[in-house]
Amino acid sequence: MRSMAVLEYIRLTPELLQGLPRDSTVFTIVVSPIEVHGQHLPFGTDIYIAEAVRDRVLSALEENRPEVCFVSLPHLYCGSDALPYPGSLSVNATALEGVLTDYCKGLAKQGFKYLVVFDNHGGPRHHLAISSAARRAWRKWRFQLIDPFIDIYRRMIVHDPELLSMTGLRPAECGDDADNHAGTNETSLMMAVCPELVLRDVREVKAAHPPKLSGAAKIVDGLGRLVEALGGKRTGADLRHLAQAIAWTGQDGFLPYMGAPALASKEAGEAMLGAHVKISVRLIEKALSGEDARPVAILEALSLLRRVPE
Repeated sequence: MRSMAVLEYIRLTPELLQGLPRDSTVFTIVVSPIEVHGQHLPFGTDIYIAEAVRDRVLSALEENRPEVCFVSLPHLYCGSDALPYPGSLSVNATALEGVLTDYCKGLAKQGFKYLVVFDNHGGPRHHLAISSAARRAWRKWRFQLIDPFIDIYRRMIVHDPELLSMTGLRPAECGDDADNHAGTNETSLMMAVCPELVLRDVREVKAAHPPKLSGAAKIVDGLGRLVEALGGKRTGADLRHLAQAIAWTGQDGFLPYMGAPALASKEAGEAMLGAHVKISVRLIEKALSGEDARPVAILEALSLLRRVPE
């Protein structure tokens, strides 16, 4: 449940806004697309999970940082690289980047310093758009736009030992390439957050496994392996992750989920939520201490990809 200490931006007046402390006011915003998540989860899955993470993070920070004032902005029900399946509503990355940059500009010009994005969408251009907006806000106004999920998502993809230790989860159930969308991880999160919105018996949902790489996916994977061999370990791994996404969504009649929803559990969802909260709090605390807390997005070295239209 959201802390009662959180103010809603749209309920404020100019006088109330002017009275907020500039160095210790943290604005928050939920940013995730309306997107198909299999037949067993609702279009708003990313939104519901992001809301739950936000509420838990703010409760934790309220205990640790009683001097901080939290202000929530209205949700942005938009994201880039939504699953290309009927029902998804996707937004070009440049549009998302522009909105977030202008929000940062508007807050920075009033003397504020922090905007935290709560997110649960792993689209590559989505993360690149947010990262680019954060980079510009920091460079131009020394304003911090922080999206902890950018860091969390990378940890899931690379099987980060700390994340696996925090959650007790294993590869193929932690939101990695084999469990990338509406599989074990996201279904578990929804069981913990909104069990009433898990729309059918997930035990009946057949597992979807990563396909064999071919065509463009195989070329991108090969490029990633070459970059890794030349010393670009992070960029190479990012390209190989991109290859998996291309292979999955490039199949004729691909399933609108990846992973094994039937293996999901509320307990696994609570464990992952706990990790989201710990990592998010850590990054926000870093920002409040005056350090640059912006995570590095997957494919950051190829940031221009965000300008490729969907």
